[in-house]
Amino acid sequence: MNSLDTVKSILSKRGVDVSKLKEDDSLQELGLDSLDLVEVMLEIEDALNVEFSSNEIASLNTVKDVAELINSKKA
Repeated sequence: MNSLDTVKSILSKRGVDVSKLKEDDSLQELGLDSLDLVEVMLEIEDALNVEFSSNEIASLNTVKDVAELINSKKA
């Protein structure tokens, strides 16, 4: 599973319609507030055995940002 698929899988569990999800979609437009984003990132950390700092999480704005951060940690 690639990074974008992981993000989609976790977002779908939170009620986000991922069938039309695009990389440039804003996390806020998807209905994620800062607490939701932290919870999503914690799920990603658990699923992929990676760790994100609070500063990294705070800088995320789009689905693509999340996927790129995951890729940087997996490299």
